[in-house]
Amino acid sequence: MKHLLVGAALLLYSTTVFATEQAETEAIKPITFLQVHDAEARDILAQTAGDSLLAEQRQQIKGHINSAFDFAELSKLALGQHWDARSQEERAQFVGTFGDIIAEQNFSNFVDYYRGGKIVYQGEEVDQGKAVVRAQAPAKREAVDITYLLHWKEGQWRVYDLVIDDASTVEGYRKRYSRYLKKKPFGQLMERLDGQRTRLLAQQ
Repeated sequence: MKHLLVGAALLLYSTTVFATEQAETEAIKPITFLQVHDAEARDILAQTAGDSLLAEQRQQIKGHINSAFDFAELSKLALGQHWDARSQEERAQFVGTFGDIIAEQNFSNFVDYYRGGKIVYQGEEVDQGKAVVRAQAPAKREAVDITYLLHWKEGQWRVYDLVIDDASTVEGYRKRYSRYLKKKPFGQLMERLDGQRTRLLAQQ
């Protein structure tokens, strides 16, 4: 009888937790999260003069743009099957370096989008803590199609992949790194990534 009561209590607890998490994800729609996030970024940009940004303004905008992203998950997916073979130290090193590279690219891309006009969000699909949000961003020649892949993590939505004009960021890097690691050791990959990060940061 005691075991039955414990089992029932555990079942009730897990059901309650699931229901609570589901209610939270339903209360905060991913498309709304992205719309609010973009509006805040545009407000920050509106306070700057012209196209030039002071170092402090650049860091503020870059930090805000990238606060929507889950770099740990993005990094794990980018390494694919090679992630499991890495030590905790190597994983942390990769997340730090690769994350910095993506953060710089995000900054450049999204500042251009925000200055070009308003990103138009077209719809969302949400299923068990994961979401797909489709949008179009303004560009000089023609609009850019963006698909955001998000998951619900630690009480908030976070982007773990961007598909731009049908090209997945995660998939592109995963293929590139997989080819490289078939021929070269992980240490050499990190040397190349460190060099890429240094060049990007030098352009600031």
